[in-house]
Amino acid sequence: MERLVLVGVDSGATKTEAVGIDMASQVCVFTTESSSNPSVVGIEKASTVIARAVEKVLAGLGYGRSTLYLVAVGTAGVVNKSYADVLRKRLSELSGISVDRVVVFEDVVAAHASVFLLSDGVIGILGTGSCVYGEFAGHSVRVGGWGHLLGDEGSGYRLGLKSLREVLECLDGLKECSSLAILIARSMGFSSASDVLSYVYYSENPKTAVASLATMVMKAYRDGDNTAARIVESEIDEFVKQVAAVIRKIGVSSPKVGFTGSVYMENRELLRHLLKKKLEELLGIDIEIFEQKVRASCGAIIAGLKLKNDSTMLARALNTIEKCCLC
Repeated sequence: MERLVLVGVDSGATKTEAVGIDMASQVCVFTTESSSNPSVVGIEKASTVIARAVEKVLAGLGYGRSTLYLVAVGTAGVVNKSYADVLRKRLSELSGISVDRVVVFEDVVAAHASVFLLSDGVIGILGTGSCVYGEFAGHSVRVGGWGHLLGDEGSGYRLGLKSLREVLECLDGLKECSSLAILIARSMGFSSASDVLSYVYYSENPKTAVASLATMVMKAYRDGDNTAARIVESEIDEFVKQVAAVIRKIGVSSPKVGFTGSVYMENRELLRHLLKKKLEELLGIDIEIFEQKVRASCGAIIAGLKLKNDSTMLARALNTIEKCCLC
C-alpha cells in the first residue's frame, strides 16, 4: 500500500499535541510541544512550534515530508480565514510542506469532531480559553471565543484571573481576605501585590500563568470553599448562556451536547453535572451530555478532511482514528 501520512495538530494556549497516522500500517505516533496559540505567542513562534511537532511525528513514523497527505491544524486564536491563511503559509515556508497539503482552522472545529466525529452536535470548550460551536444539517454556529481580553467565560484563565483579584484585594486591604485568597497566596508565595504583579506581568506566557491557578480554584470548589463556589458558578452561568445561544440558533429540540478542554476534562464529573443542571434550567429541556471520543489532535484530521471535502480519505482514516486515538 502507498505510504501516506495524515498529521493532526491541536494547537493551544498551554500546549500543542500532534499525531501522525501512517495509513499503510495504521500506526499512530503522538508528540507534545509548548504553546502555539498565535494570538498568545505570535504567528512566527506558533508556526515554528507546529513545524517542529510535525517533524517529530514524521521522525517517529520513520517517514519524510514527501509522504505527507495532509497536515490539519486546529488552533486557538484564529479569528478569521485571512489570519488562518497567514499561519498556513508561514507553516508551509518553515516546514517545507506544500501549502496545498496544509489546512488551518479554529480549534473548536477539531474539538467538535473529537466528540461527534461526523455527526451533528454542539460542543463547548472549557480550557485555557472557552468557545461554543455547533453543526447541524451542513450549517455551523459559533458563539463566544472572544479571547481572554474580551471574554473566555468559564475558562481556566477567567477562574485564575478572579482568584488573583481576590488575592490583590486582600493584600491591598480593599476587603477582608477570603479563604481562597489565603490559599492562593500561601501556595504561590505571594506576600505583597507586587509579588502577584511580577508573577503575571514578568511571566513568559501571562495567559497560561493565570490559567494555571484554575486547578486550585476547582479544588477549593470541590472542598466547599464559598468564594471558589461563587467564582466557578458565576463563570459557568455565563458560559451556559453561550451554549444555550448556539442550541437556539441551530433550532434542534433535542440537541447533542458535549464538552472538552483541560478545565472540563480535569473536573469532568463535577462540571458535567453542573453544566447539565444549569442548561436544563435555562432551556427547560432534557440535555444528554456526550463525552469526547478521540483526542483533539485526531479530531483535527477529521475536521481537515471534511473541510477539504475529501470523503474518500476520510472514510479510510476514520477506522484507524477510532482505533488509536481513543481518549
